[in-house]
Amino acid sequence: MKLTDEVLLCEDESVEDLGNSFRIIQGQNEFRFGTDAVKLSDFAVVHSGDQVMDLCTGTGIVPILLHAKQPCARIVGLEIQEQMAAMAQRSVKLNSLTDKIEIVQGDVKKVRELFEAESFQVVTCNPPYMKNNTGKQNVKDSVTIARHEILCDLADCVEAASYLLPSGGRFYMVHRPERLCDIMAVMRAKNIEPKRLTLYAFGKNKPPRLLVIEGQKNRNSGLIVQIDAGDLI
Repeated sequence: MKLTDEVLLCEDESVEDLGNSFRIIQGQNEFRFGTDAVKLSDFAVVHSGDQVMDLCTGTGIVPILLHAKQPCARIVGLEIQEQMAAMAQRSVKLNSLTDKIEIVQGDVKKVRELFEAESFQVVTCNPPYMKNNTGKQNVKDSVTIARHEILCDLADCVEAASYLLPSGGRFYMVHRPERLCDIMAVMRAKNIEPKRLTLYAFGKNKPPRLLVIEGQKNRNSGLIVQIDAGDLI
């Protein structure tokens, strides 16, 4: 299926409508974006002049949603998996956003070799949630890598964010509530102070199943916590 003169669909790929004339390419057998990416992009505060980095960008969904929400000066998505990065690049082209969004294929753990220190005002991240060798492993390697801490872990992502942000820079991450103690400990160890936390549940009287957190680099303590009991998509 040919979408444009420059953007082609590979086998087992499809295009999903994101609304407001934005679309994204997804692979039927690859990791597909979900509610967590939507919640992260909704939660993140970005301004028109911000330079934004999205770590573990996957399909590139968060950069596209952030641009739809607030066109920024520049958004970069960093993704280690070659096939996922290539898919994200094609989605950027599909939406005619190559002058606004750049997808870089690279390792979060080698961010110092790729970007200058303190060069982004905002860093977002939808990291692998599960520790390696825990939970159900997927036969498809790309899906396993996206869900399990195989190629990078929580500390790697937070350390990369701390390197990329100046003092006062904002870090936004989506994760699972059972990792909250780990998240806060790692953020403080990397000089990113937790400032705002929202816990999402499937409904009233249900335990939270997802969280999004904002941290600010080199800031004083003081955390605002909110509970959202509205149904998740």
